[in-house]
Order: sequence, then structure tokens, then C-alpha cells
Amino acid sequence: MQKTNYWDEFEYSKLRLLLNNEKVNSILDVRNGVKKMDEQFPISVELHLTDNCNLNCEWCTDKILRQNRAVLDTRIIKKLFREFWKHGTGVTLEGGGEPTLHPDFREVMEIGNDFNIDMGLITNGTADLADCINRLKWVRISLDSSSSGEYQREKGVDCFEHVLRNLEKISKARNPADTFVGVGYVLTTRNQSDLINLVKRLDIMGVDYIYLRPVEEAGNITPSLENLLDLRKELAELTADTRIKYMLAVSDRVVDKNAGLPCIAHSLTSVIHANGEVALCEKRRTDGIILGNVYDSSFEDIWISPYREQISQKLLNAECQNGCSACRVTGFNMIFEQLEKVHSKRFI
Repeated sequence: MQKTNYWDEFEYSKLRLLLNNEKVNSILDVRNGVKKMDEQFPISVELHLTDNCNLNCEWCTDKILRQNRAVLDTRIIKKLFREFWKHGTGVTLEGGGEPTLHPDFREVMEIGNDFNIDMGLITNGTADLADCINRLKWVRISLDSSSSGEYQREKGVDCFEHVLRNLEKISKARNPADTFVGVGYVLTTRNQSDLINLVKRLDIMGVDYIYLRPVEEAGNITPSLENLLDLRKELAELTADTRIKYMLAVSDRVVDKNAGLPCIAHSLTSVIHANGEVALCEKRRTDGIILGNVYDSSFEDIWISPYREQISQKLLNAECQNGCSACRVTGFNMIFEQLEKVHSKRFI
């Protein structure tokens, strides 16, 4: 059977969700007041391996974490993978910091592979991953620049060509039927000078997609909506006949499509930080919503705790949505709104 090209982790997670009717029904039961909490494990977890990073992105929202220099213990990671394997939960290795800087990074990859965990990776691409790329379902390299000059200004070092060489290596080394390779691109007003030529170059390399999103809360370097819509038109024309595809997060990053919607889909994911803290999602962590710590309890105990039930009920209130328009779960909330209309009782 031909593999569907779900080239972005959101699309991949959506596929996992649609194949898991029990999870869908559990979430809808909470929405409809049948029960207070979806106790089933998330379909995917963002696992922050370390807060350490070898770049210095000017607009990085996680810089404050670098002070902690936290590294998630490999023994804890193995325990978590055992839990995720038991419940069929996928894992995205990311940060925080740069995940490949974890001292046992390749051992972590082996552990995940031994447990047959579906793993994705978000990395800055400074590490050569050609030898382990096929242990991943997908990898996304955060490039965020279209030239060496832009890269040095945005990230504080000049390794643009080095990262592109690593990207080309993994594109050639991966099994294209099993592992998708993409590029992440945080858009500012200063890093679009040669973007179209970069996309053409990535296409030649065999990259599957480029995911672009505007930088958040960065003042005068945040692109305007007009700029983004013009760029989307240009990219659509360019990629109409190319292998590489693009996703430009305009609607959910700039126009708040989730305004007024309760967060039905919050139980689809969770975030485990390098210090062991479990957050419901990345956006709510800044509100002080920490569910527990995996150094003190199992993830399962944290996930089914009375405190998480309390938070779950709180998030069904639309007033809790301030600042959540940039969340990847936004699209899932809209999916569940549609499912409620189409399937009045159960999703079959």
C-alpha cells in the first residue's frame, strides 16, 4: 500500500488521531459532559531532552531555560518510553535546548527504537544525523535563514552551509518511504531576502517540505499579515510543480481562528521538560500550569491525577484561550467542533 505523505508532525498526529476512535470518543465525552477528563494517554508527547543549546537565536522564547542547563536523565527517558510504548504514544524529541546535545542522544534513539516508539525530531541541524535518521518517522531542521548573512544575524554563528550539508546528508541517507525530512523557518522581516531561491535549493536536495511561521511577540521584526499573504501566494506558485511542499502558518498564527473555542483537544499532547516538569502544553506552562514531575511520579500517575482533572475542566472554558492562537492544537479543536456536528453521539 502506498504511504500517504503526511509531511508535517501536525498532519502525522492527525492521522494517528483519526485511526484512534477510542481517543476521539473519550475527548468528545468530556466535551459533552459525559465525564470530567480524558484519561487516555496523549497521542504524542513533546520530550525536551536538554535546555542546553549551541546557537543563540535572538528571538528564542526559551532563552530563560538555558540558565537551568537541565538534562533529562536517560534512566527517566527509558521509563517514559516504556509507558509510551504501552499506550501507543508517539514522541517528538525537541527543546528547550538542542536535543542532539543530550550526552546520550544516540542511546535515547536506540531506546526509542527498541520500544518501537514513533519518534520525530526537531533540531537545529548542526549535528550529522545520517547514521540514525531511519530511526525517526520525521525530522525537521530549524533553518530560519535564507543566506549565511541572515543565519549569522539570527542565530549568532555562521554555520548556514554546514547545516545545509547535514540536511542533504540525511535526505540521501533516509528511506523516503518511512522518514520525512523538512525544514522549519521562523519568519521575521529580516530573513526573507533569498527565501524563494532557498526553497528551490531544498527541492533539489530532496527535502519534503518547509514549514514557515511568523515570529511571535517580536515587535518590529514580526511580519505583517500583508507580507505573509504575499509570500503565501509566491510560494504556492513556486511549489505547484515541485516535489517540496510548503506550509505557511498564517491563519492560526496571525488571525486567531481559535477565538471563543474551548480547548477540547488539550489531552492530545503533553510536554515533558528537561527538568522533569510535565506541562499540559507549551503555551500553558507560562501560566504556571505544571501537572507534576517525572522525577517524582510516573507519567501515568500525573496524567490521571485529580489536579489534571481540575485543569481539564478549566480549559473547557473559552476564557482560558488568551494567548493560545499560536498553538498547534488549534486545528484539532476545529476538527472536534466539526466531529460534534457530524457525529452527534459517537465517532465510529
